[in-house]
Order: sequence, then C-alpha cells, then structure tokens
Amino acid sequence: MSISLFFLVSGLWLTVLLKDPWLMAGFGGIWLVVLLVRIRRRLVAGIWILFWVVAAFMTCGGSLEPVPGMYRVCEVRSNYVIAESAGSRILFQEEDAGIHDEIEITELEPLEGLKNIGLFDFTAYMQENGVRYRGSGRLVRRSDSLQGQIMSWCRSSPAKLSAFYGIREQETILDRAGLPVLGFLMVTESLLRRRLSTEIIRRLLIPFAIVWGWLFLWPVALMRWVLFRLFRLFDIDRLRAWSLSVLFFLVLMPEKAGSLSLVLPALLQLCSIVRRPAFARCLIVFLQVLYFRSVSLSAAGGYWLLKLLSAASFVLAWFDLQLAPAWDLPGIQLYPAAVLMAAGAFFLIRGLLRQKMSPVFWLCLMLMVCRPQLDPFFHVYLLDVGQGDCTVIVEPFGRSAVMIDAAGNLYRDNTETIILPFLESIGVKQLDALIVSHEDFDHSGAVEEVCRRVQVREVIRDGAQPVPVSYPFEHLLPAREVADENEGSLLSYFSYDGFSYLWPGDAGTMTETQLMETFRQLPVTVLKAGHHGSDTASSPAFLDWLNPDAVLISAGRHNRYGHPSPSVISSLQSRNISRFSTAENGMIHLFSWHGFLFLETAGGQVTRLA
Repeated sequence: MSISLFFLVSGLWLTVLLKDPWLMAGFGGIWLVVLLVRIRRRLVAGIWILFWVVAAFMTCGGSLEPVPGMYRVCEVRSNYVIAESAGSRILFQEEDAGIHDEIEITELEPLEGLKNIGLFDFTAYMQENGVRYRGSGRLVRRSDSLQGQIMSWCRSSPAKLSAFYGIREQETILDRAGLPVLGFLMVTESLLRRRLSTEIIRRLLIPFAIVWGWLFLWPVALMRWVLFRLFRLFDIDRLRAWSLSVLFFLVLMPEKAGSLSLVLPALLQLCSIVRRPAFARCLIVFLQVLYFRSVSLSAAGGYWLLKLLSAASFVLAWFDLQLAPAWDLPGIQLYPAAVLMAAGAFFLIRGLLRQKMSPVFWLCLMLMVCRPQLDPFFHVYLLDVGQGDCTVIVEPFGRSAVMIDAAGNLYRDNTETIILPFLESIGVKQLDALIVSHEDFDHSGAVEEVCRRVQVREVIRDGAQPVPVSYPFEHLLPAREVADENEGSLLSYFSYDGFSYLWPGDAGTMTETQLMETFRQLPVTVLKAGHHGSDTASSPAFLDWLNPDAVLISAGRHNRYGHPSPSVISSLQSRNISRFSTAENGMIHLFSWHGFLFLETAGGQVTRLA
C-alpha cells in the first residue's frame, strides 16, 4: 500500500510541475504504464487516472483571470507584494504594503521580462507561483491583524525578515528553501530525543509549529513538515506519511508545487526514508544548479550542515544578527549542461572504480568547475537585452571569447543585471575582443562599464583592426563610403565548424547592395537581421542572395519602433527562412560541433539547423 501511494503521489506531483497540457498528457500515459508494470493492480491504475484528471484541472483549469477590483495582500517580498482576490493572484509593486492590507487595482497587464539562459527569470518565477499579471492601483486600507502587526515589528530588522519570512535582497539557499525555522525544529527534535520519547517530542513541537505557521504566513517547508508529523502521530509508516503530506500540500498550495521550499526538504527526507543518505549531497548540488545556476561551497557540505546553519540563523535572528554573510562561501557558477556532463562522469567513474560515492562525487564536482575548459562546442549567444544588441561568441574549450556590442538601457544597468551575470554563468572571465559595431546607445551604451568590470584585451571600433582569434573572423567592406552612422556599422563575418555567420549591426539596404556588388557569393548559415529587423534592412533581394538557414532578430518586447517590421517577417516567411527573435523567444543560443549546428532559446525551444 505504501509503495502504491508513493507512486501515485509522485506522479501527481510531477504532473502539476509539468504545466504544459501536451507534456502532462504524455506523462500521464507513461506513468500509467509504469504503474501497471510496477504495481500490477487495476485499482491503482484507476486511482491514478483520477489523480491525473485532478492534477490537470489544478494546473490548466484551476486558475482564474484577474480583474480590476479590491485585492488583499497575501505575500510580502523585498520590493513587491502579491495580492489575491477570488482565487486570482497578482503582483503589486508597493514596498510599504503589509500583510492583509487592502489594495484597489485599477489596471492589469501581463507580466513580461527579459529571458536569458542561465539567469534568473523573474517572470517565470512568478508564473510558477500562480502570478501572471502586474496590477496598478493604490493602497486603500492598512490591516490591523496580528500577523500584520508582527510583520510591521519585523520590518526594522533585516535578520528577522530573512529568517522568519525569507525576505532578502539576495536570496541564499537557506532563504529560498525556507529552512531557518525548519532547521531549528529538526535540530531541537534531535537534541530532545536524548531525554524524551518521540511521541512527547511531537506533541511539544507540532503545536509550536502550527502557531508559528499561523503567525508567519505558513512557510512552505513548515507546512509540509507539520503535515508529515501529524500523520506520524497516527502511527502511519514514514513512506506513507511522506506521500500523504505531499498529497495534502498539493491540494492546499498547488501553486507552490515547484517551490524549492517544498522540493528540497521533501526530497532530502525521502532520501532518509529510503536509506539513501549519500544521494542527499548530490541532490543539494543538483537543486542549487537548477534553481540558482550556481553551487554554494558551504551548502555542498551536506544536509546536516544546512540544518545546523539554519537553526543558528533562526536563533541569531532574535538578536538581530544575520549568519549568512559570515558563513556563505563564494559559489561556483555553473551552466546546466555541466550537471549532465558531471552526472555522466559520475556514473562512469563510479562504475569503473566501484568505490564509495564521496570521492567520486567531489571529482565530478571538480569536473563541473572546469566545464569551460572541457566544452567542445562553439557557442554564439544572442542575449536578450531588450531593444539593443549584445552577442557573446565562445570558442571550444574556452580558447577565446568575443563580444559584439554591449547595449545600454536608460532604465536598468544591463552590465550589472545581464551581461556580467551571464559571463559568470558560462565561465568567461575575460574577453579577447569587444567589437563595437557603431556608437548608437543601444549597441555601445554599456561598453565602458563592461571594460571596467571585465578584463578586455582589445576594443575594436575600426573594421581594419584584426580580431585576435584563431578562426576566420573579419569585417567586410571596412573602407566603404556610407551615408550615415547606421550604414557605417561594422559587418562582422565569422566561420566555425563549416558554418558562417553575418552580424551587420544596424547596416541597411545600401550596405546590403554594396555587399552584393562586391562579392560574387557570400556563404551565410545564420544572419542576424540588420537594424533589429527594421524594413530599412533585410531586403528581399539580399535575403534571396544570402539564402541563410536562419535569421535572428534582436529587439525589445513592445518596442516603440515597431521592430521587427511586418514586411521583413513576411519576406522571411515567404522564403521559408527560420526566424527567431529575442522579443518572442528570449536569448538565442547557437552551438556547433563538427558539422552539426543546434539552436536553443530561453523559452525552451531546441532545434537542429544543420
């Protein structure tokens, strides 16, 4: 019975996490086959079908579209709040709003943001929590509830906000996983076992946890901990209690199914129940990469260390002291592909050596750290910087890194929020060249800041300057006559693995005509559309002459220039040329290896171009 329930609840949890209707349908059929083969009971298969229907409804049909009106604050974060009304949840950017305050929403707009592979996507994070719209309005009434008064008391203490509510400018794994109070309870439970029976300990700690959860808005990890302990009071075995606690949690908080506050404690407890504690360390590393794109050296020490640090953080918060800055060692920035490579190396080395897991685990972690030097692919990243251009080109095994353009933005620091974090995520510590196609702000606005923050060997503004890389890289028509600055953009043309790329900046049809008159033919596999897809470039004659396999467009969402132009899109569609735009797809990543060229987008699309 316990195994059957475990498989049913695990399938339900995974179904809620998938969200996409087609993926859910495919997974539902596969899991039904797994149950029939593993459990061999028709009743269990029938219950799974019921579970799947409920999960599909919760995920696809259970959310309501918000409408203007009165909303009540249900969550408070560092610089925004989440409010709800009649099952609908919205984001409201009011730093002074407190829990249970009432807000009058007059306008609603869909949440949208930049999407870059390897970087935190706030819009996706909000959507995972059931929030898809941003509201505008005003604060109508302050709450006089006890929970609201306690939060007001804690607002003056960053330590209390971090430990009690998980509100922090920069989240650590402790805050995101909701561990402070949970760690305190688990450490206290371990200490009391030396003097008291398990039943007495539960009767002492569960009431405390329930009262704490009510006062401090039910942290996700605490909710599941209380449910698990309540089921254990009825002498239910641990695996069944784990399954029931997850099941009830998904019913109570389906929008939190993918929260690290649920995933980390629940899976680590499962490792303990099935007596696989060695997997806990690997799980901590994997979840850090999945949620943070980095590995904390402190947290990699194991779950026992996380519990002790969490308990200490919880206790010190009462004295307005924060533990995190003192204990959190520098993290290792990782790209998700590194995890797959390390996992393969782990199983290979473990199978060959047949030794204990710990030394093999640390060896694979070292392989992940050295990932840029072990990467055999040629990469071209077209970053999503809004209305502007920024491209990063990385040679196999980290031999060189080149950036073409570094867009500035009047409303955010692209260097701080996008460019530097992305370079760190892929392990690029210096640039061999930073090519500035021309001096427009949306191409060169962040160049000085990038040069100040990153070691750049050479800044190239003149087409006559050679690019210091070992593969073919040149600027076409360097001495041509131009009518304006856009037409004078550097025309970056480079090749690798038998594929050729043309990055023309904001050059328009005049430059395109000169290219066609100068060169008999110009092999181009991938073209970045000139001038962000404007109709001043990418003429039909030029597209016919190049005949690229794909055209990339770097443009901001809902930009005031109307980029990309409908006429350019129509030209590409009529010629069956694949089109990818940062406005629609987020970051676009091209990577090649010995005659194979692949493309992936931040939106999750993966395709082979050649």
